[in-house]
Amino acid sequence: MSETTRPQRFSPRTLRWVLIGSLALNVLVLGAVASTFCMSHFGGPPHPPGFKMPALLGFARTLPRERSDIVRQKVADAQPALEAARRGIRDARAAVRSALSADPFDQAKFDTALDGIVEADTKEARAKAALFADTVRALTPQERIQLHEWLDKRRPNR
Repeated sequence: MSETTRPQRFSPRTLRWVLIGSLALNVLVLGAVASTFCMSHFGGPPHPPGFKMPALLGFARTLPRERSDIVRQKVADAQPALEAARRGIRDARAAVRSALSADPFDQAKFDTALDGIVEADTKEARAKAALFADTVRALTPQERIQLHEWLDKRRPNR
């Protein structure tokens, strides 16, 4: 009996290139899925930890370039004040944790630290409101209506 051998469909060299191409395609698809998730989940490009993109930057994307630059500049100008307010909140929370774990426990010091959190939150809210008011002041009447509609679409259902 004679053995009949079937010819190989692909040579080992061709098969290697097909596998490399397949791996590259898989990496490309996985990268696209991951970046889509990150972009849609966090509302844009990656930011430092704890950074939540202000709604005004999302609205700025809907404006023409020259008008969106005005909004972006207002947000950029307000960042130092907002960061100082966030730092105040972090410091106030640290003071609460310190007062909570103090031995012996001092209720008055703990209550004062809790009041510090409320004050720090209020300062941050005021800084955000000032940014919003300053930005709205720079918008045209039509853009203010557009901002209202944009915010209304993104308002959580209540």
